[in-house]
Amino acid sequence: MTGEKGDTVTDLLGAYISVWNERNPQTRQTISDEVFTPDAYYVDPNTSAQGRSAIDTYVAGWQEQFPDFVFVLGEVRSHHDVAHFGWSFGPTGGPPAASGGDVVVIERGRISKIYGFFD
Repeated sequence: MTGEKGDTVTDLLGAYISVWNERNPQTRQTISDEVFTPDAYYVDPNTSAQGRSAIDTYVAGWQEQFPDFVFVLGEVRSHHDVAHFGWSFGPTGGPPAASGGDVVVIERGRISKIYGFFD
C-alpha cells in the first residue's frame, strides 16, 4: 500500500516488530506504550495475552528462548484500520527459521488487537 495512511500503518507495524526485537526491557516498554492501546489483545496458536504487560511477558519469553533471533517485517496490506502483514523470524543475518502473518486492528493510531498465524 502506498500513500500517507499506508506509510503510517507500515511505520506502526515496523515499530511493532521493534517490540519483538528490542532486548532492553525499558526501551521495549517505551516502544510498547507507543504501539499498543493499554488493553491490547494478542493471540497466536501458542497463547493469548491481554494488556501491554501480558504481551511484554510473552515477548520476553520468546527472546529468552531464541536470544539470537530477530523478526523481519514482510509485505503490509491495510484498509479501514485493519492490516495484514507477513513476517519472518531467524538468526540475525541468517536465513529465516520460521515465518507467518498477523492481522491487526488499529484504533486511534495504535494496535488494539493482534491475531498471529504461523506458516
